[in-house]
Amino acid sequence: MSKLPIDPKTLEYASKILKALAHPDRLQIIEELRRRECSVGELTEKLGLAQAIVSKHLSLLKKNGVLASRTDCNFRYYSLANTKVPDVLNCIKKSCQKEH
Repeated sequence: MSKLPIDPKTLEYASKILKALAHPDRLQIIEELRRRECSVGELTEKLGLAQAIVSKHLSLLKKNGVLASRTDCNFRYYSLANTKVPDVLNCIKKSCQKEH
């Protein structure tokens, strides 16, 4: 059975998302945000990264449609905007784990 090819617009969108995810720190951010929304400070503490680095990654992920944010008082909270991103992470886990 032959499968239909993926249309170019879908491939372009997928490439954009994959480029945004293509950094270990950003993948860790997604792992944290798949559980619950977090503030920049919470992510900084959890990941042990400088706030400037976390903010830069969050900005890139938001710009590419992976994340959404909301402001509450002086805090900005981030969550997943693209609900399919955890599926990509699940695929990475299955494909990239070393076989024992």
